[in-house]
Amino acid sequence: MYFPVNCGITPNVAKSDLIAKAFNEAADITQAPSPMVYLTTISAVSVALQGLINVELPTGKIAPVSLMSLSIAESGERKSSVENLLTKGIKLFHRENMEHYQSQLKEYAIRSRLHDKKKTQIEKSIDLDEAYDELVNALIEHDSSKPEKPVLDSLIFEDSTIEALLSDLSEHIPNAYLGSSEGGVLLNSRIMSQTANLNSIWSGDEITVNRKSAGSFTVGGARLTMNIMTQWSALDRFMNKTKGDVRGNGFLSRFLVCAPESNCGFRQSYGIEYSEGNLNLFNERLHQLLSQSAALSGYTNKRTVSFSNEAKKAWFDIANHIELEMGPDGAFEHAKDHASKLPENIARLAALVHSFDNLSEEEISLDTLLEAIDLVAYFSKEFMKVFSAPPKYVVDADNLYFWFCNQSLCGVRYIKRNDLLQYGPNGTRKKKDLDLALDELKRTNNFKEVVIHRTRVIDLYPQDAFDAEQLKHDLLILIDEVL
Repeated sequence: MYFPVNCGITPNVAKSDLIAKAFNEAADITQAPSPMVYLTTISAVSVALQGLINVELPTGKIAPVSLMSLSIAESGERKSSVENLLTKGIKLFHRENMEHYQSQLKEYAIRSRLHDKKKTQIEKSIDLDEAYDELVNALIEHDSSKPEKPVLDSLIFEDSTIEALLSDLSEHIPNAYLGSSEGGVLLNSRIMSQTANLNSIWSGDEITVNRKSAGSFTVGGARLTMNIMTQWSALDRFMNKTKGDVRGNGFLSRFLVCAPESNCGFRQSYGIEYSEGNLNLFNERLHQLLSQSAALSGYTNKRTVSFSNEAKKAWFDIANHIELEMGPDGAFEHAKDHASKLPENIARLAALVHSFDNLSEEEISLDTLLEAIDLVAYFSKEFMKVFSAPPKYVVDADNLYFWFCNQSLCGVRYIKRNDLLQYGPNGTRKKKDLDLALDELKRTNNFKEVVIHRTRVIDLYPQDAFDAEQLKHDLLILIDEVL
């Protein structure tokens, strides 16, 4: 089994009934690009499930299921509308929890003041010199009844510092959502200056924070879903500001990325009132899962989801193929950081799709894994388009190859090299560009450049016997007449 080469079409979404129907309904209502709608959908699922489940990779590694996603779309693509439709359940849970937390916080403040007053009374009632041990015991007993500070069971951030994020993950529920449909604000926030810590959270590693004034603390078992929806200009500023650090430290490699074609100019309205029934069910499920996550004792005891034996074999096949493509002349030769995270992202996505509708004890099936593979393959192609675009000579070589193929279909075998400068693809109509593209093609394709009567000629079928009549025919006709 091979990691598929996606042709640019968003794969089918079907293995989770709730996810598929909500995705399709949101796409119909907003008429926004489907890849952006899907990333927003699966990010919401990640928020809801990250506190409840882990995934066991076929290697035996236990990993979080949290995802990081990046959608690049210009103003007018309805990023906010998509996010609002698909995160209602998350925001409702957060709002309810915040109201309850604020009420508890007021009660906590009152109890703390009374507790301090009671401590003062105890200290005044017992003479320190005459009953030292009695005072110590009384204060210890009093301290045991110290009121507990309430905790938030929902953490949502749009703009924050890494210090505030880590502090809240330590003091409150260790499950957070960092996302915005105005991703420029998030990309410009101070939290993006400490992406190494975000990497650690994605991996499920512990983070120790040393502070001079307030003391040190450790964040362990934290989960963080990120969903950034931004414009090209904001992403460009972020990349220039970080000077490649976010690529070098592996931060960007963890993301599922899409930069879809614009739908602007093709969206039509006919006064149809779309149902939101499937979206309501989806958001109710988000709210339900977040409530279950908050109820876990100590926010631990997560369920571990594993793969069936059939799915494990397929996952290993895919992981091994991706590894091969990281070698010389492979698809990921220049994107090893990205490729190294693909197998785990596939496993995480498969676990989310498998578990959302029903927290089943069953193993992840091969069909669910295959859906996740196709989806990650699409987002991988998008990542490569955005962050690992090939050099111009490679693009020119590809275009020239397809041009040669079209000529061959028209019955042409021999092509004057100089004719390529006039009739060939636009990118190779300068001699230097043509030389580089042909040199690249010669490494990987079976054609030959020969000199016939002082004319340099491209032979598309050098393995065949020389054909003087074909040569005479091809060199006498104009290539543009053949097209």
